[in-house]
Amino acid sequence: MNQLNLSTLQSLLPEAKFHNIESISSVSFTGLTSLNLANTNEISFVAAKTFVNEAKTCNARLLIVSPDIVDSLTEKALIIVPKVELATAKIIRQFFPEKQPSGKHSSHIVVDPSAKIGSNTDIGHFVTIGKDSVIGNDCIIEDGVKIGDRVHIGDGARIGKNCVFFDDTIVGKRFIVFGNSSFGGDGFGFVYAEGKHNKVPQVGRVVIGDDVEVGSNCTIDRGALTDTTIGNGCKFDNMVHIAHNCKVGDHVIIAGQSGLAGSVTLGNNVIIGGACAISDHLTLLEGTIIAGGSSLRTSPKTKDVYIGWDLGLTFPEFQKYRVNIKNIVNLNKWLKRIENVEKKVGIEPKES
Repeated sequence: MNQLNLSTLQSLLPEAKFHNIESISSVSFTGLTSLNLANTNEISFVAAKTFVNEAKTCNARLLIVSPDIVDSLTEKALIIVPKVELATAKIIRQFFPEKQPSGKHSSHIVVDPSAKIGSNTDIGHFVTIGKDSVIGNDCIIEDGVKIGDRVHIGDGARIGKNCVFFDDTIVGKRFIVFGNSSFGGDGFGFVYAEGKHNKVPQVGRVVIGDDVEVGSNCTIDRGALTDTTIGNGCKFDNMVHIAHNCKVGDHVIIAGQSGLAGSVTLGNNVIIGGACAISDHLTLLEGTIIAGGSSLRTSPKTKDVYIGWDLGLTFPEFQKYRVNIKNIVNLNKWLKRIENVEKKVGIEPKES
């Protein structure tokens, strides 16, 4: 693991302001960790004002803070930045640099003679690459990856163990995927006739933009006739499923165990929480947010935060819905109390 000094930090974060740093000019920092675990040679961060008291007593020699926290920690050495999380990520990457490709190829691979592999690309054990496929420069293809025919993978890709790219899949630059994910498998298309489910051929592709990151155990299916497309900058958590013919815009976030049914369209900057189910042929407008655990069956008409398990309710609508449910559940209790009061005052109950 690397060590960092003050001058390195100042170069790494040119937008930052440094406060009370005279005491750390000669310190070699050995890591970055949480407030309660940091020692005197480590850096920590204050994510919100609720952690100020803990920051005052922590052992970290240097703290990353936002401008609104500075006055509460004037005795500490501080890195003052607009976005604490972003600065923290940059520093962590210095302590734990990403693996860089070296151009090494395992002797246990099968590459079709027509395939093209870019310069400085690593290929791990038991990788197969099909005919007319193109792998970009500076990629890392880890063990057990299966790449079909006519697949294109852009420069700087990081492909995790045992991933599968079916024929004709197109992937942009700086793509990251973790282990056991699948791209371009057949969509779920069948027509019921003559007493059985007859398969509908899936002849579209999967086309993925630049700077996309996909977790483990994800599946993105090829289109039936048109392509399944994923825009630039999308980030998918583990166990996300994208069905055939979906059109996903730029910078979309989808959390774990969520799925899009066929032919869903997501605008740019949509956020879908964990364990959500989006029904087929729906459209989510740019910037729409679906709260975790929701099931959406109709296309929202406006950009908003939606939550629930039926027609798709905005958050205020869902809060009213919850109150109504509670009232209905308690109704029998109220009716019983009313009946008791009526008996005490001599009111004869009326039959409905």
